[in-house]
Amino acid sequence: MNSHTGMQLKNPSSLYFGKIPARGDFVKSANGIKVISLIDNWVAQGMEMLLAEPAWKNYYDSAGAIEFLFIGTRKKHAICGQLISSSDASSRRFPFIAATLFELDDALAFMPLSPLALERHASHLRGLVQHAVRTQDAGDVLASLNDVALDPDVDWPKITVAYERHLLSTSLDGMTSILGVGEGNSTLQQMILALGYLLQPVLTAYSVPPQKGLSLPLPRDASCLALAKSFWLDLVATFLSRAEFEISIFSCNHFGNPKLIVTFNGVPPNIYRALFDEQAAQECLIDIGQSAWVDEYAMQDLSTIKLSSYLSHGDLALQQVVQTFRQCFAGL
Repeated sequence: MNSHTGMQLKNPSSLYFGKIPARGDFVKSANGIKVISLIDNWVAQGMEMLLAEPAWKNYYDSAGAIEFLFIGTRKKHAICGQLISSSDASSRRFPFIAATLFELDDALAFMPLSPLALERHASHLRGLVQHAVRTQDAGDVLASLNDVALDPDVDWPKITVAYERHLLSTSLDGMTSILGVGEGNSTLQQMILALGYLLQPVLTAYSVPPQKGLSLPLPRDASCLALAKSFWLDLVATFLSRAEFEISIFSCNHFGNPKLIVTFNGVPPNIYRALFDEQAAQECLIDIGQSAWVDEYAMQDLSTIKLSSYLSHGDLALQQVVQTFRQCFAGL
């Protein structure tokens, strides 16, 4: 893991928009008009696609809060926020979104540790949007959403040490337990290999970003979420250094299971639909939790024999897993 000493999140700007039960029509902040327009266009197109599904109201109403981060690997701006199913006073459905736009120096270095860096901010923002869609007196919460603090001086050394300690102290078996991987799922070893095989082509065919996103398991224990997200994003980041990618990262309870969803070509409207519609998710996301296919593939691939051998040892520390993963798939 590279050193992040001195990295700052600069010039944060808060925004919100959407529908809430306390108001009869669309609400939006005075700030972030351009960003609101971009996200609103994505949501509107996604909602139009979702409406084609007869049971869309059930899907929409049963979805929980969705945490997101939109980040370009070579861009200087990123957007983090929360999206939650909502409706106006007349029960016309449309989500409520609150977000923070900020500047950063090195997006690719920031991405793997972003769950830890933004954990407190995300928790605070999630609490505010959940209150906004439940209250009948939204004046105070909307005022609060106009200025949601984002700590510009994140303690990167502390965060880096916490993540590296997690890699050192957690084994494959330990991570399997944290993720709750059990019957009906592939093993963590299979998932790690599958992630590598699926993204390895990006290193050579980087002019064409993957058209399908990835769906990765997360723990149900909220105290373990940020570290688990960072582990997956650390592996994903291995393949992103050779070109610019528009990365979208979603964290949500996806059809009953906590998931980290990562896409590589921005936020097309079918991804919005996939957040609510399971059939749409099967069409545009690859479920890493179903990776039994990887065993036969690995047996024929000499370049990953070392990693496959290491992954057979459940007591292996995640630090060694990450290092060997990078060596085998990217020569790092």
